[in-house]
Amino acid sequence: MPFSFAFFSTMRAQSRIAPHNAPVNLRVRVHLPLLVPEPERCGIRVAGEARVWTPGEALAFDDAFEHEVWNDGAAERVVLLFDLWHWELTPHEVASIQVSSGHVT
Repeated sequence: MPFSFAFFSTMRAQSRIAPHNAPVNLRVRVHLPLLVPEPERCGIRVAGEARVWTPGEALAFDDAFEHEVWNDGAAERVVLLFDLWHWELTPHEVASIQVSSGHVT
């Protein structure tokens, strides 16, 4: 059951997003790489594990863990991001969160 939005993340060449984390672990963030011109020079680190993006292969992670991304290549990389409910939440917990936030789907 997805959240109600998705967005594109375009990262310029020779750029980084500093280590950060979500304030709570209610969601799992999914990265679907669309354009990764130099996969060996673009990556993401979640907790202590670094990965590279492979176009067409989704990467899902709990973004409450510290994570950072980089593009050391010469061209932009584009990833589609969307969120899913965290796999450890029960349907009752999801429904309760939706009701309390006023976002019942």
